[in-house]
Amino acid sequence: MTISLTQNAVSQAYAKDGKGPMVYGKYKEAGYKVEPLIDKLGVRITENVSGTEAFRIAGLDWTAEKRPAAYMGADGWVQDPDHCSIVRSDNDQLMQIAGKGYEPVQHTAIADLLNFLAGEVEIENVLSIRGGKKVYATASIKVEGEVVPGDRVKRYLHAFNSHDGSSSFGVFFTDVRLACANQLGMLTKRESKNATESGQGMRMRHTKSVTEFAKNLPQLIDLERQTFHKSLEGLRDLAGIPLTAELTRRVLEATYADKLATPIKDKQTKEKRQRILTDLPEFGAIREHLYGSTGFGMDMEGVRGTVYGLFNGITQYESHDGGKSKNTTERNRARLESLYGGSASKRINAASAACLALV
Repeated sequence: MTISLTQNAVSQAYAKDGKGPMVYGKYKEAGYKVEPLIDKLGVRITENVSGTEAFRIAGLDWTAEKRPAAYMGADGWVQDPDHCSIVRSDNDQLMQIAGKGYEPVQHTAIADLLNFLAGEVEIENVLSIRGGKKVYATASIKVEGEVVPGDRVKRYLHAFNSHDGSSSFGVFFTDVRLACANQLGMLTKRESKNATESGQGMRMRHTKSVTEFAKNLPQLIDLERQTFHKSLEGLRDLAGIPLTAELTRRVLEATYADKLATPIKDKQTKEKRQRILTDLPEFGAIREHLYGSTGFGMDMEGVRGTVYGLFNGITQYESHDGGKSKNTTERNRARLESLYGGSASKRINAASAACLALV
């Protein structure tokens, strides 16, 4: 592996004239014009480097240290024998107060995993959230394919860790449509005896061995390569189903069942009534993606006017349009965490299941 340690080796994101849509990673040359969420929050690694080097470039070459915890008593500071403080080694930032038995798993263990997987994956992004309290690394698996001509999908591995108690240490997988950076699904599962065999990801508590965890990953990635082609066939099937108003209704109602289950107050009668699809802000945005000018990759043959097109209208909304905060950075963080195991990923998976049920 070689790397040129110049300013050009890493960039926050690619953009045309600093305005408008971004270009998705290494597919810039192919003309894909999208706005990847991870590029807004993390550091894109544009060269094939080791995990250790990628984390150094991203400014994550520090450790989480376990130190005594104390509180202010009536006569001064008192050390708490039952708790400890977890702080950054480089700037003493407090990450969390934990029980005295807590042992932090270093986020540099993600770098070690990626070093272990050299040749199996290629690192594309390293992301620090809330000052390093949560860390993600995204790497592409060497498997991709076309749904319709020119419409490529790729599978990614995401490794994560936290120092604030918000998550364990683990990995999950997503499929991404390169024409629009839409997340097409999240493959993950809480740690179980069948986690590796199911090919859906793994989690590890902070008390377990990262070394033992790493040994299972090559097998898991091999399973992901195998299941990817089955997933691709499912998407191709969707491209062959003409979209109708009835199918649109069924898929959207399944996708947004959680929102539709909450009653709404009628603006005219002031009485509560059942919420319907047209009450949802998602409805108008997805319709515009489908039939207007805002849908990425909708001009490809086999996309617009098919169930596959509807699926991508939904995934574009959930991948790019969500978030309520007026602060751009906070809105992007919330949207990413929603995609990585939150409500957005659940809705995308629900949309996928509803669409595939039509095959």
